[in-house]
Amino acid sequence: MAYDDTEILAVGAGPSNLSLAALAAPIAGVRLTAVEARDSVSWHPGLMWSTSRLQVSGVKDLVSLVDPRSRFSFVNFLHEHGRLYRHLIAGAEYVSRREFGQYFGWVAEKVGVRLGETVHELDHDGSLFVARTSRGVRRSRSVVLGVGQAPYLPDCARTIDSPRVWHAAEHLTRGLPATGRTVLLVGGGQSAGEIALDLLSQAAGPPRRLIWATGGGGLRPLDDSAFSNEWFNPRFAEYFQRLGAEHRTALLGRQSDATCGITGELLTRTYRKLYELDYLSDTPFTHTVLAGSRLTGLRGGRHGCHATVQDTVTGEHREYEADLVVLATGFRPAIPDFLAPLRKRLPIRGDGYEVDRDYRLRWDGPDENRIYVQNAAQRSHGVADPNLGLAAWRSAVILNSLLGREHYALKAEDITLSLR
Repeated sequence: MAYDDTEILAVGAGPSNLSLAALAAPIAGVRLTAVEARDSVSWHPGLMWSTSRLQVSGVKDLVSLVDPRSRFSFVNFLHEHGRLYRHLIAGAEYVSRREFGQYFGWVAEKVGVRLGETVHELDHDGSLFVARTSRGVRRSRSVVLGVGQAPYLPDCARTIDSPRVWHAAEHLTRGLPATGRTVLLVGGGQSAGEIALDLLSQAAGPPRRLIWATGGGGLRPLDDSAFSNEWFNPRFAEYFQRLGAEHRTALLGRQSDATCGITGELLTRTYRKLYELDYLSDTPFTHTVLAGSRLTGLRGGRHGCHATVQDTVTGEHREYEADLVVLATGFRPAIPDFLAPLRKRLPIRGDGYEVDRDYRLRWDGPDENRIYVQNAAQRSHGVADPNLGLAAWRSAVILNSLLGREHYALKAEDITLSLR
């Protein structure tokens, strides 16, 4: 396989590496190949309800905040599909996740993502990276890892192998019918809120009982106010990188309401649905909302599960029986197995990478062979790292670093906050 100094292998074709491929496409001399293990570019299919809403503006697509004139913009997607006027006339205050999923698929086709190609092993032969995949061997000068985050399970649930227990990421693809059953829902974030509303709104009827353990933080509204949204500005990400590790950790803790809550609109819809089921419906239904409680024990059986839930205020433990358990416990960065040949050569601390400002991993190999990571640097780059709003900026930072020059100008945008 031919190669040159700017050839890039992008592993994974989620939004981050789709952004990278789209921004790389018009740059002369850059040859990028993106591979994706799945047979389609799907964006959290287990959570893709018809009513799911994007939590950022449609302008925060794969390219527009870096290159507003790009042919890979969401607006151009609407234009090429003959629906731009209707999209505007529909007047929605939000973009549906399903429509953005269609947009991602369109970009993937345009940039030539290699679908159904799994990377089994990534190594280095002294001069090039060697990726052994389900389609053969690929060699490249540099690699960008965009494999996404892995579903996180509480310790007590990691050994449970039961069709009655599933992570939120599998809810629509694996979830069993909940009507007439007792369901334990664990988690207090946006996914948990969406699953709660889905369970309460199923056409066949709601569960017989919903037990909702909301996590240590309870049911908190997501903070999407204007000044908090400044944390998702590239200028703030640059400021965050300059802080010491102790200050970064403290700041991330104070900013959790901007990422770990549920939108006020969804909280209102869910509360209203509970009200209707409690007072305006003849359907047998009860609910127990355990605010500020976390799952500490789980045992699976043939006909259901036994759960232990702890109140984080009083320390009291309660026992519950449930037919089904849904774990809306979020996602965490994970080191992919295919990195095993390189793992001892990479800057890894605990379960995460040590990442430079340009998203590069300072490994012990030749500097001309570089490894970059997408959506795995919240610890070093701030609360906005997993957010779609910074995907285009991060990809442009990586491309500028690979090129050794500022192809994309990234210093023009202002910020209201005073960053010392």
